[in-house]
Amino acid sequence: MASPYVKTPSLVWHAAAQSLTLCQIATEHAPWAQTSTVGIYIDAGSRAETDRTNGTAHFLEHLAFKGTQKRSQSQLEMEIENMGGHLNAYTSRENTVYYAKSFNSDVPNTVDILADILQNSKLEQSAIDRERDVILREQEEVDKQIEEVVFDHLHATAFMDQPLGRTILGPKENILSISREDLTNYIKTNYTADRMVLVGAGGVPHQQLVELAEKYFGKVPQQPPTSTAQAIAAAQKAKPDFVGSEVRIRDDTMPTANIAIAVEGVSWKDDDYFPALVAQAMVGNWDRAMGNSPYLGSKLSTFINEHKLANSFMSFSTSYSDTG
Repeated sequence: MASPYVKTPSLVWHAAAQSLTLCQIATEHAPWAQTSTVGIYIDAGSRAETDRTNGTAHFLEHLAFKGTQKRSQSQLEMEIENMGGHLNAYTSRENTVYYAKSFNSDVPNTVDILADILQNSKLEQSAIDRERDVILREQEEVDKQIEEVVFDHLHATAFMDQPLGRTILGPKENILSISREDLTNYIKTNYTADRMVLVGAGGVPHQQLVELAEKYFGKVPQQPPTSTAQAIAAAQKAKPDFVGSEVRIRDDTMPTANIAIAVEGVSWKDDDYFPALVAQAMVGNWDRAMGNSPYLGSKLSTFINEHKLANSFMSFSTSYSDTG
């Protein structure tokens, strides 16, 4: 049975007949490009966790390149290096992304590798135990970046006791206790076709990516396997409440104060998403260390510079699927 396709200008909804799986595919084709970037975007990040499993999505990102049922870690690394490619991943509060860059001729191999990583990772206990120390060291490095720490506290107080308020790396006690079962349950609940988009940019033609998706992702389950998992996934996507509150952490050994102030913003689906970005750009950024800092033209930067009110400031507009 042939698979039906319904095309829009840049998006294909693909139904694989053998598993009735819906998979979204989007491409931006540049015929003159010699290379392509292909990525899998998963609609799940730290927001799809619980208090007990906070940090699982990021943990999985670390384990993705430690070997699959088909490829050992060294084979995986060698395969990417031999094609001159680049393989990477990152986790945010709402997304997990695995992507690869390669020459156009190697796109089938990179899609095969991405599919293998997502569907067949071994998640060996020895690798899990080794990565705990790696993630803890990463957490220590992040804790030294005060700007990152401030924004984590900002989320925690704005979305108090809610999934969007949790950190991406998770607390230390979770990093030390996350089990293989937690990791496999997260995959079963969230790594489903209805939450995945396969994206290609560069020299890869749209139809080629559609065919590769059918070949390598046709067996990805459409939804979580149980009604309980589906209910959990739906509850985690409920719109969070923005809480008017504050948190202060005082350290008199530090010579400066790092402060973040925010109001409830808009989602990236809101009609005011782009006006919010324009407003953010109008406020702009300023740093006293820049040579032209007294002459940037902004009334705010001029006032702050003249009165020596701060060393720097930046504006931001951070949007999520239903709030900001």
